[in-house]
Amino acid sequence: MTELYQYKDCGLDYIFLRNGYRIKETPYGRGVAIENADGLHEAIAHSIITSPRRIRGQEVRFLRSMLDVSQSGLGDIVGKSRATIARWEGGLDEPIPAEADRFLRLFYALKASGHDAAQRLLELLTEIDELEHQMAVFSETDDVWTAEAA
Repeated sequence: MTELYQYKDCGLDYIFLRNGYRIKETPYGRGVAIENADGLHEAIAHSIITSPRRIRGQEVRFLRSMLDVSQSGLGDIVGKSRATIARWEGGLDEPIPAEADRFLRLFYALKASGHDAAQRLLELLTEIDELEHQMAVFSETDDVWTAEAA
C-alpha cells in the first residue's frame, strides 16, 4: 500500500496524495516533486467549488492564488475590502459569509471554464485597481493648487 503524502505546499492542511509525487533526497534534505502540479491544483480548486461545505479561509487564499488576484482584487470581485479578505484568509478554518461563498464559486467556475466575461472582469478590475493607485500630480500657481491632467 502506498504511503499518503500530506501536500501542505498548496496552503491547504487537508490535502493528501496517494501517488503522483516523488520523494527525492537533495543536499538540503528531503524534497518532493509533484507530477503535473498545475493539474493537481485545478483538481483541488474544482473539489473546493463543488463541495457542499462552505468555503473556509485557507480555501479563499488557495482560490485567490489560482485566480492570480491580490486581496484587493478579490475584494473587488466579491464586493468586500482588502482587510475583509485578509481577515477571511487569516481564519483558516472559518467559513466565509454565504453570499461571498456563492459568488466566489461562480466566478471561479466561469474563469476556470475560460469564460470571456470572467477574464474581461478580471482585466477591468485590474485596470480599475491600477487607476485607483495612479500618481496624482498637483501644481501651485499664485497660491492656487490644481491637479495636473493625467
